[in-house]
This record gives sequence, structure tokens and C-alpha cells, in this order.
Amino acid sequence: MKFNSYLLAGFSILIPALPTPTLADIPTVTYSQGKYKAQAPDWSQITWDNLPPVQQAGYLKIPDNLISVFGYDPSRLWTAGQKVDSVVMLGDADDAFKMSNFSLKSIAQLVPLSEKLTLLDLGLMQWQTPESLLQAIPSLGNLYVNQVPPLQELLAQSGIFSEYATISQIVENNPQVANLLLGKIDLKRYSIYSIPGLNETQLGEFKSWQESYINQVPGLSQIPFDKMPQPINSGVGVVGIASVVLGTSERGDAKVGNNYFVSGSVVRGDSTVAVACPAGEECSYMEMGDFAGSEGGLYGKRWASGSSQQVKGGYGFLAAVNGGKEPTGRLVYGSGFKVVLTGVDESKGTADFGLNFRICVRPPFMAKTCTPYFIGPIPWIPVNENNLVFTGTGR
Repeated sequence: MKFNSYLLAGFSILIPALPTPTLADIPTVTYSQGKYKAQAPDWSQITWDNLPPVQQAGYLKIPDNLISVFGYDPSRLWTAGQKVDSVVMLGDADDAFKMSNFSLKSIAQLVPLSEKLTLLDLGLMQWQTPESLLQAIPSLGNLYVNQVPPLQELLAQSGIFSEYATISQIVENNPQVANLLLGKIDLKRYSIYSIPGLNETQLGEFKSWQESYINQVPGLSQIPFDKMPQPINSGVGVVGIASVVLGTSERGDAKVGNNYFVSGSVVRGDSTVAVACPAGEECSYMEMGDFAGSEGGLYGKRWASGSSQQVKGGYGFLAAVNGGKEPTGRLVYGSGFKVVLTGVDESKGTADFGLNFRICVRPPFMAKTCTPYFIGPIPWIPVNENNLVFTGTGR
């Protein structure tokens, strides 16, 4: 696969051509309305862990001046075939699923966790410090250092051996140790319970929790999307009929404006704004029908293919990523990912879909900023002509 490398506003990005995803083994349930049927995602069985892998490689490099603004570094790289839970950070999708509200204790109430978890198993512990732990778990401040063995070892490395002062007193009287990284010690030597209160503390209380990948939180990848603190939108709020699919020989028409389309850009506020295919440019699409016939709101509407059309995406600092472009599509299931029509087969009457992700940051005291939905596609559930198609709530 060939890539073009770009440097845009300090961001290094790889932009590949959009491939057609293969059919994935995704848990589904049969959804019917009248004589029409479709396979709908079974969100009680779909987790970050069992989503199909990312189909395209890429990377994002954030310049140092923005890292200081963001408060952490959302830079990363990923390869084709990599699991989604090792590409998406907690901060990217927190508005969609509120994963920062989880604690290890609340995760364990949903999925089994090993009793032998160590501090190394919780990835964000590597960049915690005595000061950040006191902020996340204030009760630690009242304990003596020998009651918290990991901190005892960390402080001993700096010559602090006092057993007759509380942790708060030690940090206050020895400011040079406040920002020592816990990753300086061998975290796998210590149980997750070696820091009192850690198990009950919400992930969002820890320093730079946003920088943790989903697979760096024990059990989080195994939690179904309908059991998230903010459950996923089922996507069945608005349902149409896939009337016909038309291939790459189709071209945009100046007479067919935005109001003829259901696919388009995601804008600030995380809603979908329909965007027509530019006149004269390739525009493969799926045309839809409505249960109310020609009087219905979806009748004759087009869902354009992201392999044909790139639209403006993202907002804030990160909007420059990927040239400011994302495949046209819709937020069918909420803002966690964008559903993209990746290609059509006129001879078979089928439309293939994929999910695209994005990177989001909410800098302190500033509005959220997000890249376009340029990470993906994740192979998704295809649609046949005369089957149902889910368009979500319109957002």
C-alpha cells in the first residue's frame, strides 16, 4: 500500500487510499420492520476487543507547543491489522462513552478481573507521581509511607526513608520528590491493591488519564458498548430502505444539492451535516427509500461513498490533521465513530460499510478539539438492496 506523507500545521500524517473492508464476523441481531429485514449490531456482545482491526496504517505527531497546551501527548502510530483498543485512547471517545467514570472496581462488576493484577497492568500508573496520586486519592495523604510500599521504594530512591511522617508531610517538606515518576520503579512487583484506594478511584481522577490506550485498562476492552457509563446509541432511531446502489461511473450533479444526501461532515457539536457530491466528480452512492413512500423524509436520499468523496472534518487545533478531510458518512451510533459507506457492488446489489475513528483532546479551560474521522476503516455490517439501513437519529 502506498502512502503520501504530509506535514500540516505541525502534524505528520499518512494518508492512504481507502480500501474496501472485508466482511467481518460482527455479533448481530435480526431487525425487521414490515417485510424488510437487516442485521443490526448486537451491542450487548460487541466490545472494543472484538471489533475488527484497523485496515489502514497511519500516525499522528503533535508538536511540542501543543503538547504543553493539551496537558498530555496524544501522538501515536498504528499499523494495518492492529486492534482498535490499542489505537484509541481514553480521551478520544470519552464524550461518547464516559469511560473515565470507570474504576477498576466498577469494571470488575461487569467483567472478571485477575486477582493478580499489578500496577504495571494499569498503564497510566507509569506516569503518576506522588503529587498526582495525592490529588487522585486524597486519603493517601494521611497514610505513613511504609503503608504504601510502591511510594516507599520511590521515595527511598531519592534518600527519603522517614517512617514517622505522613505522605502529605513528606511531599510538602521535600518538593523535589513531588514529581517523581512511579514508572521509575518496577511496577510489576506490586499488586494493584498496594496503593490503598486505587481500586475504587475513577480513571478520570488520574494525571493524563486521557493518554491511556483502552487496552491499558484491565477489563475495559471486554465491556460491551451497551454497558458503558454512557451506553452507545443503538442506531435504530431512524431506519430507511436500501433501494439501489450505484457505482463509480456516477458523477455529482449541480442540481442535486445537500438536501438530497444523508452523508456528509461531522461538525462541532458532533452532528452530521449533509454534503452533496461536487458536480462532475465521482459519486458512487446508495439511494434510499422510506416506509412512508415518496412523502417520507428519507425517500430518494443518497448516502455517498467515502471512497468517492472526502469532506471537511474536525474542529479546533486538530482540524488540520489529514488535510482537514474525512470520508463522507454519518454518526449513526453517536460520536464514538463515524459510519462510512466504503464501496458498492452494482452487480451484487451490495453496499459495504466501515467505522472510522478520530482523535480528540479537551485542553484545560478550552473547548474540545478533534481530528477528522481519519482512522480506519473498521469493517462493518454490509447492506443489500431492499434491506433496511440504519441512519441513526440524524446527529
